[in-house]
Amino acid sequence: MLRTIKIDWNHLADFQTLETPFPRPERIHPGLDEINPETFPAYLDEIGLVGMGGSGFPASTKIKANRGSHTLVINGIECEPGITIDKAVLLNDFLWVAAGANACAQAIGATRIILAVENNPELIQQLEKRYGEFQITGFSGRYPSGAEKLILKKLTGKFPPPGTRPFEFGFLIQNAVSLRAVGRAIIDGIPVVERPLTLAMPSVGFYKNLIAPVGITIQELFEIYNLPYDAAMHLISDSGLMMGREVSQFSTIEKTTLSILVLQRDEAFREERPCTRCGACNIACPLGLHPFTLTEKVRKGKTASATFKAQMTECFLCGVCAAVCPSGIPLVESLKKGKQCL
Repeated sequence: MLRTIKIDWNHLADFQTLETPFPRPERIHPGLDEINPETFPAYLDEIGLVGMGGSGFPASTKIKANRGSHTLVINGIECEPGITIDKAVLLNDFLWVAAGANACAQAIGATRIILAVENNPELIQQLEKRYGEFQITGFSGRYPSGAEKLILKKLTGKFPPPGTRPFEFGFLIQNAVSLRAVGRAIIDGIPVVERPLTLAMPSVGFYKNLIAPVGITIQELFEIYNLPYDAAMHLISDSGLMMGREVSQFSTIEKTTLSILVLQRDEAFREERPCTRCGACNIACPLGLHPFTLTEKVRKGKTASATFKAQMTECFLCGVCAAVCPSGIPLVESLKKGKQCL
């Protein structure tokens, strides 16, 4: 299993810049002069927008479900440790983000827009200069603070009951990169053909936030920056250490690709040992679930109970349980299988 790798992200991460090493996309649409709530969801389908925070959920469906919500939340909290692309987009592409946020708020009838970011005074000060019209709220930088339910808990003061969704509380939560894409289409007439992402190779001190065309291969990214990738020595993680997956250099950049991390292969795995019943996974779970109990049920095929299904429905596979497990048990792999039983 992939294990938690300690990386000096503070030394590597520079989220102040956003590079554009590829040619600017061509204008395809005339843009959008006014927002019609009835036709706006179809417009989002036309530009090809899906949830770019990693979910890939059709944006049009989310907008339809949130009609009547009173608040739009721009999620810029960076759920994955070490990934800073949301911050880079918020700082550099703020005109597009603001335009996308205002458009989505108008489409659902929201009267308030909240920008949710890490509680970093320097960052918030810079964002206040760019988003003076929005309410900026600081959140804990501890993973996984960017999860929708944890955002709702902070904003409403109570934890959402199992099975509830943000729109039931009057909130639409949209990732900053998704809103950038909306604003890009509205202002410049460019559909979702590019992906902001973090590209990092810690072993050589490389860290960049950049804009890449959707559909190019990871190998092409490596060639642009002359990264010394060797398949025998390195492992490529698509979209983070916690919720990411291993891919090859021939895999393509997708709309949901948050990052490409190149890791030392011999440091990325560890051997599984028997569970010591320490309870670390239960304590660490941000939703108060019992990861090892769920894992045991999956392994034994005892997945038919309503209790099991209710907990599996809530789990969003953040990976915290596996990260803190001293025995190296691949809890997330089992929980993914548990999701298939729903």
